[in-house]
Amino acid sequence: MPPAQTLLALDGGGTHTRVALITRDGGLLAHTTGPGCNPYDRPDWAEHLHTLLRALPHNGLCAAVLGMAGYDGARSSSHQQVDVARAALGPDIPLELENDVQTAHRAAFAGGAGVFVLAGTGSVAQACTQDGHTTRAGGWGWLFGDEGGGYWIGCQALNHAARFLDDPTTPFAPFARAVLHALELPDHGPNAADALREWLRTRPHPRSAVGDVAPIVHALAQTHAPHALAILHAAAAHLADLAHTACRGLVPPPAAPTSPPAEQPLKGLPWSYGGSVMTSAVVRARVSTLLGQPATPPALPPLGGAALRAAQLAGWEVDAAWVHRLATSLSVQNTQP
Repeated sequence: MPPAQTLLALDGGGTHTRVALITRDGGLLAHTTGPGCNPYDRPDWAEHLHTLLRALPHNGLCAAVLGMAGYDGARSSSHQQVDVARAALGPDIPLELENDVQTAHRAAFAGGAGVFVLAGTGSVAQACTQDGHTTRAGGWGWLFGDEGGGYWIGCQALNHAARFLDDPTTPFAPFARAVLHALELPDHGPNAADALREWLRTRPHPRSAVGDVAPIVHALAQTHAPHALAILHAAAAHLADLAHTACRGLVPPPAAPTSPPAEQPLKGLPWSYGGSVMTSAVVRARVSTLLGQPATPPALPPLGGAALRAAQLAGWEVDAAWVHRLATSLSVQNTQP
């Protein structure tokens, strides 16, 4: 009996990478997860990527699409990403790599038009019109960008903790103590400051560890902790600004300088979201307020966007029922970021 026909879909972010095998009827045959595979952030990205791609069976594989952080066809590192993927999958499988925000945008709108805000470890927005005109804003990385993403949120929380250890009388002392306790670190005593420094020094991947502090802030915000809410509201303001910036790129600039026009509600486009930060109801609600319209829930998780493109590469017929089955399969397996 011949093996089942499958598609391979990959969603590679800054902190986590998810891979799935999708069957002809939109079902999930197998999936696996591993560390992030962004070449701008992880020296060992190639090993992680190769291992994950080899972890799933290739018999019957009809096409593969990899949505990856840091990918751009013109970059030398992206050529290396293609080489690693091709070495893992073999020479004959139809293969396409793209940036992870492009994959996530396709997933959110099932290939349609809209404004997508991706806030995982980093942050980026992409706007796409019905005729395919696409612009992006953000995605500059943790050193001088990615405001509103998980790493940025974690940095804000750890900054509060560090300032508290310098001055325990600070007004945000309860928030700082809660963060330190969540990390199982002391909040007083002669060794408290060194304990925080050692926590960061001993993390296998410090950027991911800082990004993983963001869920602590989300949890504290659910208890109405004012400084947690303030950090998330500030993150939402950055993310809404990315969405507006991406939309401004859809309109050619005026021939002569003029005063900045009033912000318009996303040029009439719907907006949607993805990434771990956007699982926060606080962040989503604040972004919705700042954008002047409620969010459209994503039709698929990012893996689904890679699967949709892989189905096109394989020449499969895809309709609304197939997309619904795929969404159900990915949701049941909890493969969303």
